[in-house]
Amino acid sequence: MEEATIKQLWHDYDQKLEKSLQINYKVLREMQTQKADVHISSFRRSQVFGVVVGILWILILVFLVVNTLHNIYFVISVGLIALFNIFAVAAYIRHLVILDQVNIADSVTTAQKKLAIIQTSLNNVGRILILQAPLYCTFWYNQDLVDHGGTMFWLINLSVVAFFVVSSIYLFKTLTYKNIHRKWVRKFIEGFGGKELRTAMEFLNDIEEYQK
Repeated sequence: MEEATIKQLWHDYDQKLEKSLQINYKVLREMQTQKADVHISSFRRSQVFGVVVGILWILILVFLVVNTLHNIYFVISVGLIALFNIFAVAAYIRHLVILDQVNIADSVTTAQKKLAIIQTSLNNVGRILILQAPLYCTFWYNQDLVDHGGTMFWLINLSVVAFFVVSSIYLFKTLTYKNIHRKWVRKFIEGFGGKELRTAMEFLNDIEEYQK
């Protein structure tokens, strides 16, 4: 067989192989994109739910503060809890805005980066919300209790508050991606819709890997 014929056969084979790879990539991209869209939509619903519930909870807290201005301990505790929740709602709204900018059809890499931003933010919101835990131990204070609480009462009460302060700080520092190998940390990070987000990113990673 002549050299020119052999080269032509190889050329024809390469073209057929390239065409087959392109078809496979197109099919894989469409399938993985559809799967990712399903999980992104599920995550979006969880964020909308969080915004709605968060706003209702904030309104209740504000109502309680406005109608209990005579109790400075209640006002400070519940007011700070409201601020924590305002932060969370604002973050969820930001997540929804970023999700509207995610377009897998245009760029898988860009979509991955935006989802990674949301993923990190979602984890930080959960960690920060934990820090409000000690405030639920102090909202019921009043001036009469502060003036007449006995030694044993304050010893027990302050021990409880100290426990929640230390625990919340520990959880804030521990619940990060560097500790995702711990089962309970992973479950926390995947909470609030985080699992749906991670699964969507995995489907996008499959597209990137095949393309490479």
